[in-house]
Amino acid sequence: MEQLEEELTCPVCCGLFEDPRVLLCSHSFCRKCLEGLLEGTRGFRTPLKCPTCRKETPHNGANSLQVNYTLRGIVDKFSRIKVTPRMAVCKQHHEQPLNMFCATDLRLVCGVCATTDAHRGHDFCSLEEAHEREKRALGGLLRQVEGWRSADARSCLETLQADKKRVLQSVSGDADKVADYFDRLVGALECKKSEILSDFETLRLVVMQACDPQIAKLSAALEAQAGALGIAESFASDPDPQDFLQQMQEFREKTKLLEETPLPSRRDAAVAPLVRNFDVKKWDSLRISEVDKMSVPHESGAYTMGGSRTAGRRWLVLVLILLFLALMLLLLLHRAAADDGTWRRAPFATKLSSHAKEMTHMLLDAGQKFIANLIDSTVHFMGTCKSS
Repeated sequence: MEQLEEELTCPVCCGLFEDPRVLLCSHSFCRKCLEGLLEGTRGFRTPLKCPTCRKETPHNGANSLQVNYTLRGIVDKFSRIKVTPRMAVCKQHHEQPLNMFCATDLRLVCGVCATTDAHRGHDFCSLEEAHEREKRALGGLLRQVEGWRSADARSCLETLQADKKRVLQSVSGDADKVADYFDRLVGALECKKSEILSDFETLRLVVMQACDPQIAKLSAALEAQAGALGIAESFASDPDPQDFLQQMQEFREKTKLLEETPLPSRRDAAVAPLVRNFDVKKWDSLRISEVDKMSVPHESGAYTMGGSRTAGRRWLVLVLILLFLALMLLLLLHRAAADDGTWRRAPFATKLSSHAKEMTHMLLDAGQKFIANLIDSTVHFMGTCKSS
């Protein structure tokens, strides 16, 4: 139908042909469209040029052109078909018109459907008769629909909507709780991570402060040794006595300085195993809620430097022994002075007094170191108690 309508359309006005007139070139146009084309050339009597092919056609006006009766008749029939409502067609039998009504199944059928087994033995009637019957049946169906339990359905709908809203709110609340829980968990993990890494950084600085001075001293001593050996090699075969003796004097001074350079003991110079009983695999057994129980180095006592708690106990024993010896020495001096009646500085007493002073200074140094270690241990213990 669309293709036919396109063929029956005037190319000038794009509507169905009205009083179509044919030109010498066999193209047709509406009479009014041709009169509009001739309006611009009135008074010149020029030939009419076809709007499609531009071929000229002599004329004495649009009314003088030949009427295309065939095209006009086709347009009239097409217009009537287009206005008349089209009958419904059967979807199963190649668009056959549904011109029959099956009174048994209460449905429209085509002629082919009426002859098939599906409708064999059924009652059929015309569309007009079926129309009257169905109009009378419509009232009963309306009353049936109106009497349907709409109130129950509406109540059930409201209940379902309320339940849906309540459940969705509960789900949303639970989702917010889960998100908040994991946010707090991530925050706790990040906080613990920062705390542990900060502790590692502190320990790194402690190790550097403890080791770097000794490393610098030992490196300087090794450089001095290399310099002294270089001097010895340079003047060992010098034949000039003065130069040799002068270089020998400088070499002896460097050797003396090198010999006087104090070297730390192996126990003091060595860094004790820094990671002791500290393994991240131990955290695998922790629960999520026990993140705060992760032990950091200063809490677990996993790190030692230049000695352990055993070294602290050794210091304590040493200090006690030295204090005991000092007291015994003072008692001996006091008894010797009492026997003489006066305090005279005999050579033996002088030496004894000198040794007593040296021992006193040693005791003071040892006591200061012990007090410093005791303060450090107390600070660590207080930090552990505070964190737990």
